[in-house]
Amino acid sequence: MTRVEVSQGVYVICEIKEENGGTFLECSLRRQGRLGLKLHEKLRNVEEIEEIMKRPRWLGEESDRALRRALSLLLGKVREN
Repeated sequence: MTRVEVSQGVYVICEIKEENGGTFLECSLRRQGRLGLKLHEKLRNVEEIEEIMKRPRWLGEESDRALRRALSLLLGKVREN
């Protein structure tokens, strides 16, 4: 499992998990303790994170920026290993 946490007015946790023979990306975004977005994606490979980052905005600008930063950090962390 690889995990990153980002806090920029919103709190984002993104992690890559190995489950049932597959690789999954899970992200949750919270604002003021309330869940605002939850992603659960099955990945064919880790490079798919880049494709997810190119999707249109999910929420407001601040939330979107925090989520993309978390995904970028996660991708960098995975590439280091």
